[in-house]
Order: sequence, then C-alpha cells, then structure tokens
Amino acid sequence: MSISHDLIAIRSDIAATLTRIDTLIAGLSERHDEPDPRVVDLDRTKAIEAVLAQHGGPMRPVEIWAELRRLGRENDPKMEVQVTTYDLWRRGRISKDGRGQYRARRA
Repeated sequence: MSISHDLIAIRSDIAATLTRIDTLIAGLSERHDEPDPRVVDLDRTKAIEAVLAQHGGPMRPVEIWAELRRLGRENDPKMEVQVTTYDLWRRGRISKDGRGQYRARRA
C-alpha cells in the first residue's frame, strides 16, 4: 500500500471514531426530565447563549449541542449548533477562550 492509501484509511478510521464519539455524547445528553421551556421556546441563537450563561465556563460546540438536547431541543443539528456558535462569536455576542471553546459574553 502507498502512503496515500494509508492516509485515506486513517482518515476513514478517524471519521468513524468521531461519529461514534458523537453518538455516545448524544446518548449521554438524552433527556430524562421534561423539556425546559425556558430554552426549548427560544431561537437557536438565544438558546446557545442561555446554555453558555448557565454553564459559566468554556464549552465546545458539541458540548453545547449535547446540553441543548438534554434540555429538550432535540431538533438542532450538531453542525447547525457549531455554525451558529461560530457566528455568535463573530458577531461579538459570545466570547472565545481558545480554539473551539466558547463562553457567555463577559460584562
């Protein structure tokens, strides 16, 4: 096998692993209580801001997504939460601690 075939195989393995991790995270965030109407009824942007404010510390988009699911927002696609989180940061509505780590805007 060539190096390019090896790299393609490794990329495929990593993609499969990331899919499995996302599935496990989603399973951890399965809602056990009633949906939280304070978050469920909000627009996605406001819901993300609410989750970050409630958490108080930095969160990665996949953690935000998992928390949204736990609170009853099961229809927010993970990729949309990632894109929306990045957009909120670009617009100055949330802060960024480091690569992929966001928090509520500091006053």
